[in-house]
Amino acid sequence: MGEIVDVKHRTLKQKILQSPMAGCTDLAYRKIARRFGCQIAFTEMVKDRPVVERNRKTFEMLQTAEWDHPLGMQVVGREPALMAEAARILEELGADVIDVNLGCPVPKVVNQGCGAALLKEPAQVGRILEAMIPAVKVPVTIKMRTGFDEGDDGRFLEVVRVAGACGVGAITVHGRTQKQMYRGFSNHDAIRAVKEVATAPVIGNGDIRTGADAKRMIEDTGCDGVMLARGALGYPWLYREVEQYLATGSVPPPPTVPERAEVLREHFRVQRELYGDAMACRTIRRVLHWFVKGAAGSASLRERGNRVESPEQFEALVDEFAGSHYEESGLERPLRA
Repeated sequence: MGEIVDVKHRTLKQKILQSPMAGCTDLAYRKIARRFGCQIAFTEMVKDRPVVERNRKTFEMLQTAEWDHPLGMQVVGREPALMAEAARILEELGADVIDVNLGCPVPKVVNQGCGAALLKEPAQVGRILEAMIPAVKVPVTIKMRTGFDEGDDGRFLEVVRVAGACGVGAITVHGRTQKQMYRGFSNHDAIRAVKEVATAPVIGNGDIRTGADAKRMIEDTGCDGVMLARGALGYPWLYREVEQYLATGSVPPPPTVPERAEVLREHFRVQRELYGDAMACRTIRRVLHWFVKGAAGSASLRERGNRVESPEQFEALVDEFAGSHYEESGLERPLRA
């Protein structure tokens, strides 16, 4: 894809992005995603104040490596000065892009006036971006939802206009409101409305689980790229499928169950290298859930996976998974991540 940005305008250029997902997109996840064609990866969301205070756990979430680029780091907050200082620190830590979270719908974030709550305050978004963008040399982007609730068009589109006037590098739009959380379907009409008023590249996000979904998103909305999220959990092949389908209209063969099991093993090997055996055994439990979804006996695999305490236990479960098949008429991938 060439350079990460249009250097003159500090504008994001990549077309297939990995979404920042809390509790999911750690360094091990990103290594696997990159192997399958992820063009730019993002860390998990971090809060501005812990970044500025150089909180140990927060910095662990921002762990990176030489191969982990181009890399975006996402920050959430509402105080312009604090967000600007956090942006400077993230740039020092290696961020190639700094993303402002305007979409997190969970109450503990929204109740602090952050995340999706800022969609109700276009002027405050402007103050945040006016402080952050001049503070760093890398692009500052935003990830937002299509309003706080239905009928919010005026305010969320004003956020888009304000962000463009501030010089934001790209706008990712998850086609749901805060009230929807993760229910319902991604609203392509609302994403198209963003594209019609935006002056920066627009990235479509929501319900992309196949290459055809990605193409439909682009055709329906006119967006400049797509961001993959839950659809790629346990199915990193999605990055490859989207890239091939957008280029040729064809779909690569789906992975076999043994191939899926081998990538699950690889994920665990990476975790062990990065975090050590004890932490790897804890963090692989959630990853195992992603990979075995839809497999025969998946409930038992997940239940036993929750108690993995040693590499030997994990390997035994993966051996069992490798010999299974997918239910629901030969389903070769999970319906939902």
